Amino acid sequence: MLKDSIRDYATAAFREYARLGCPTPEAISRERDAALAADLRAVGECVRLLCVEDKPYIADAVRAVYFASPGAPLKKGDVGARVAAFARACPASERSVYGWLKVARKRFARMRGL
Repeated sequence: MLKDSIRDYATAAFREYARLGCPTPEAISRERDAALAADLRAVGECVRLLCVEDKPYIADAVRAVYFASPGAPLKKGDVGARVAAFARACPASERSVYGWLKVARKRFARMRGL
């Protein structure tokens, strides 16, 4: 997988959103850390819009890859293994799944103004 410039930041934001239990907009508004709140809002809106815009398969890929075990640190090969498992279950090619994740990361970055 080629690394895009916001990959690590976006991945961390998606994982933090999942670690916090996919908080509601009301819960996010109570967050004291403004940057974290902005990240959480962007992730929530990104996933919501993907489902609304007839791209639920991208939201499903995000959930399968980034939302799995969000409290545990990522180890080498974790993302690749999750992508492979999701691709088999979908079915889709691994390349397609990586592309879908990139779409989600780019959308998150635009929503955050990155």
